[in-house]
Amino acid sequence: MDIKIRNATLSLVQGDITLQETDAIVNAANTRLEGGAGVDGAIHAAGGPSIMAECSRIGGCPTGQAVITAGGSLKARYVIHTVG
Repeated sequence: MDIKIRNATLSLVQGDITLQETDAIVNAANTRLEGGAGVDGAIHAAGGPSIMAECSRIGGCPTGQAVITAGGSLKARYVIHTVG
């Protein structure tokens, strides 16, 4: 499903988020950005150590905020880590 928003397109897809070829994926992260269980852990595992290294440099993220890292070994260019 594609939604046009001004000059951008938002695509909603179903499947393995770690295999998506896109500009960015959104990750439900914990405040420590440590790559916990479930989807968060899968994104960190598939993205490789560079995502964890970048998250460590950032040093965490408060609830209600988000940070962006490179996608590492993922096909997505960026990971938007949201804490909720």
